[in-house]
Amino acid sequence: MKAKLILPMILLNMLGGVGSGIMIYISGGDPVWVGALLATLPLPFFLMVLTNVFSISRTSERLPVIQAVNFIGVALVAYSTYSNQAPISLPQYIPIAAAALGFVSLHWYIWSFSVYNRKKSKAISKGQKLPEIHFNRLDKSGVSSSSFDESKTLLVFFRANWCPFCMNQLKEVKKYAETLKQHDVKVKFISNQGYDNSRKLADKLDLPGHFEILQDDNLMGAKALGIEDIGGSPAGMPGYPKDTVMATVIALDKGGKVLFGDETDNYRRRPNPTTFLHIFEDSSPQLEKGKPTLKSIA
Repeated sequence: MKAKLILPMILLNMLGGVGSGIMIYISGGDPVWVGALLATLPLPFFLMVLTNVFSISRTSERLPVIQAVNFIGVALVAYSTYSNQAPISLPQYIPIAAAALGFVSLHWYIWSFSVYNRKKSKAISKGQKLPEIHFNRLDKSGVSSSSFDESKTLLVFFRANWCPFCMNQLKEVKKYAETLKQHDVKVKFISNQGYDNSRKLADKLDLPGHFEILQDDNLMGAKALGIEDIGGSPAGMPGYPKDTVMATVIALDKGGKVLFGDETDNYRRRPNPTTFLHIFEDSSPQLEKGKPTLKSIA
């Protein structure tokens, strides 16, 4: 149900914001329409503009600044409406409805849509090897998790190209490409979004040789790890499967044992690479003198 509501919510808030902006101009700056704009603008502006302009990979859990703007808008609509002594006419209910929509939508997004309510995976346990799972490269050749034993490996399970937080997370990890290479770490970006979508992403990211994007057909790997998100893709995303994966990061040592696993319960709450990449250094027998550390480029 959540996946079916998110795009209509964004669209309705966008229309409410545009309409409120037009009414601000027509009315000469009526505060009630200013309030309606502030109430409806935060959700689409945050998801469609701020996350891309500022390459936001993670946020606070409750988005207090966004909530504050929304609350100010709702309060302004309420004050402007009820400070008027005249009875409320039918047209005056429009900004009230817009403000109510903005308030409900934003809080639904924060408290419901953003949360997975996931259970910790028994397959991702520090010091243990992952179960045998299989993926495909973009040329459709197969690769199994047992091949990860040959080097230290970073697995980043991401939802799809439509997720701005996922895209920014992948770009953020890529910033550490040279140092990861020097510490013999191979990076796998894994999704079930489809070969064509992943090829477009690979071209866009221009990944170095020790990075690759893997396809998890039918979420078989994600299901083996217990990190699948059935029905998690927003409705109305043509060319993408309706099922996806919960954002997950796993670090493996040379031998395939889990060094670190992040199973966030909020898709906006992703780990900063500085919180886990140094684990690869700690697992190295000896660092060469003068070799840059992962901490040094944070």
